[in-house]
Amino acid sequence: MVIFPDVAKAAQEELDRVCGDRMPDLNDVPSLPYIRACAKESLRWMPGFMLGIPHAVTQDDTYLGYHIPAGAMVILNVWAVHNDPKRHPNPRQFDPLRYIDDKQTSIDASNNPDATRRDHFVFGAGRRKCQGMHIADRSLFLAISRLLWAFDFQRAVDRETGREIVPDMDDLAEGVMMLPKPFEAKLGPRSASKAECVRREWADMERLLDEKAQWKEVPEGLIWKDEQEIEGL
Repeated sequence: MVIFPDVAKAAQEELDRVCGDRMPDLNDVPSLPYIRACAKESLRWMPGFMLGIPHAVTQDDTYLGYHIPAGAMVILNVWAVHNDPKRHPNPRQFDPLRYIDDKQTSIDASNNPDATRRDHFVFGAGRRKCQGMHIADRSLFLAISRLLWAFDFQRAVDRETGREIVPDMDDLAEGVMMLPKPFEAKLGPRSASKAECVRREWADMERLLDEKAQWKEVPEGLIWKDEQEIEGL
């Protein structure tokens, strides 16, 4: 959002139009297509695992003329697929509009027999896909929608030059997972009323947690429903 402020602005315009002064929740999924597209584009643009999880073949196989012996490790090159300009033009541009008409959940997309309609491959492929992708979908939607609803994200300013500091999108921490290195930014509430709403929501949520910070009950709006069920409300 700091690197691509136009995306943040468009997302906030949608949130203000749909949610107004109330905090967004999972019931808003069908009404926030741009936020949903932001979540998909986030997973494509910066996948948690560049090479996915290694697999192995159980028997000899041949693919595109290549012989793959039994027991050989097979790795899905997630980064290459996500940054293929034939599949995603201008791939290093964060553009949620790629997915604006894609209503598939991650589970729907991963089960789509047409691989060209997969939104991304963060959760793997084949029979050993991530079993928690539905949790990731709802968590990412809530994180993006609520953070952008409540806060403004701005670039830090260099004290010496007075110029905005644009984080380097390629400055990543080394390791198995893809993580950006720490960078400077300015974060503040969009309004006093939104700041108060965040504090009130936090206080309400604390009352629903036990001593181990586990839900005693799940609050309304945080229970996942599929789109057909939501639209039928």
